[in-house]
Amino acid sequence: MTILKGKKFWLRLVAGLLIVLVFYLALLCFPQPFFRWAVSADNLALYSDRPFAPEDGKKILEIAQAKLATSPIYSSQEPHKIFICNSRWREMLFFNWKSGVGGLNYYPLTSNIFLRGAVIEENRLISPSGNPVAGERTLDYFITHEIAHTITTKAAGWYHHWRLPEWVREGYPDYLGRGDAFHYDEARQAFLNDAREMDRWKSGLYLRYNLLVAYLLDKEHWSVEQLLTNAIDQQTIEDKVRAEKSEE
Repeated sequence: MTILKGKKFWLRLVAGLLIVLVFYLALLCFPQPFFRWAVSADNLALYSDRPFAPEDGKKILEIAQAKLATSPIYSSQEPHKIFICNSRWREMLFFNWKSGVGGLNYYPLTSNIFLRGAVIEENRLISPSGNPVAGERTLDYFITHEIAHTITTKAAGWYHHWRLPEWVREGYPDYLGRGDAFHYDEARQAFLNDAREMDRWKSGLYLRYNLLVAYLLDKEHWSVEQLLTNAIDQQTIEDKVRAEKSEE
């Protein structure tokens, strides 16, 4: 009897955990009830747990659309929903163990993306310190960056995308997210000077990766398909970027 009771206990525990897991996955796919305010622009929709002016939200979506439209793997027919978690408990709920990062993408489970708190009126994401993220990384940057993860994963296939080196996985979304705010010559000079912003681990920025992607796409005229399928290593690209100096 004791063994039988023990088996029943573990079966109930496993069943309970499976129910919780299924409920949580459904929550990630359909989180709209937790985000009261929303606005849409064509295939993009922005949701927030705090009120915002619809015209401000729509303007940000239109900026993100323009950036995404520069990518040949982006389709304006595919919907993307962005959920901004201003309250701490929502961030913890939807970001789970990754709470504290700027944004999170759950594709291929869902094309929904989740972002930390934001001041939509100022087009700014809020950092963990409580201050707006300054510089070129605007709210539309983070939206574009996270959606870029979705479209690159879809284009490359989940398994192949997972095996891509980080400089490609994060470099192309950064490339799209920064858009015209990225200046190749300035970034290259910072790279040659070994500037802090070029160290992904010290600065938290993907600017180094952006530079390498920009070199391949804009200088070598690679296609995005080549970028996502070619196995060229990071050091080889960095050597090519450095070698440009002798060709000037």
